[in-house]
Amino acid sequence: MICSACGKKLTSGMIYKIDVSTGQKYKSCPHCSAANGQEHVFHPYPANFGKTPARTSAKNPHGAQSYCIDCRALNKGVKSRTFQDGVLCRELS
Repeated sequence: MICSACGKKLTSGMIYKIDVSTGQKYKSCPHCSAANGQEHVFHPYPANFGKTPARTSAKNPHGAQSYCIDCRALNKGVKSRTFQDGVLCRELS
């Protein structure tokens, strides 16, 4: 599935954006985005994600988790319950 706002895959968890009015950083959650089905869903970064050395790579130098904290707590196959609380791709620059 492709995001209707930016044209990138909804399954990508490495999309970062900034709210220019507040300076708040956001990161997409692929599980929340899949639950939305139309656009990437963003949550405040790093507060809503967490980091781990196991995720560190050239593309992810800070080791950010792909899924938001709430989605990581779900059992496999359970739809995101927090996607409605996120910020949509078209709302961020």
